Parts: sequence; structure tokens; C-alpha cells
Amino acid sequence: MQLHHAIDRIHAAGAELHVIGNGAPMFIAGFRDTTAFPGPIYTDPSLAVYEAAQLVRGITTTFNPRAALGALRALRGGFRQGRTQGDPFQQGGVLVVAPSGEILFHHISKAAGDHPKLERVLAALPSPRPAA
Repeated sequence: MQLHHAIDRIHAAGAELHVIGNGAPMFIAGFRDTTAFPGPIYTDPSLAVYEAAQLVRGITTTFNPRAALGALRALRGGFRQGRTQGDPFQQGGVLVVAPSGEILFHHISKAAGDHPKLERVLAALPSPRPAA
């Protein structure tokens, strides 16, 4: 799932997509170059944001049959893993957070490659704003 491919739909809902990595700040430019992601990118090497979001971390979440299947799916789809630039054992997730701070959607990746379906994430967004 690549949310940035739905950026127009996200913006139409009055929302913004933010990426939070856990590598050193100097890796942000390389991530932007590799992914062409146009939005805000942050990094938290302390992993405090990941902990606050209750995201999982551990060797068994990185090296397990589910992660291996995800890697094979990614390879078949033409995606290649680049050099790891952060904590390789920290899994990610997806949160949709309202301006009030209310969490509208919370997906915790249980293994590498565990992503929610794009439509589930988009369904959590507010209804698109009418055109002015």
C-alpha cells in the first residue's frame, strides 16, 4: 500500500499525509529522492512516537514467515528493499488523526510488509470538501 498515490484524495478530504521514519535526520533527503514523496517527512530515532502509537518492535516481527511472504510479494511487484536507515526491528503503522487529536484509524503492522488496505485508510478520512 502506498498512500502517497492517493494524495489527491487525502487532500480532497482536507487532510495531509505525514511520514515518520526512525533513521537519522540526514536520511530524510535520500528517502524523499528515492520515493518522490512530496509531503512532510519527520524522523524520530528515539522511537518515542512509535511507542506512543503502540507500534511493535522486535526481531520476530522482522524475521518470520509472514514477513518473508510480504518480501516475496514486494519483489514480485517490482519493489526492492534499499539500505536500512534506522531501527530494522521497528515496525510501522498507519494512523488517521483528526485535528482534535481523536484517532480515527489505527493500524499496527505486525510484521514487515503488513499494511492496511488503502480503501480502509481512506474510508477513515472525513468526507471530501465540496469544490469552492
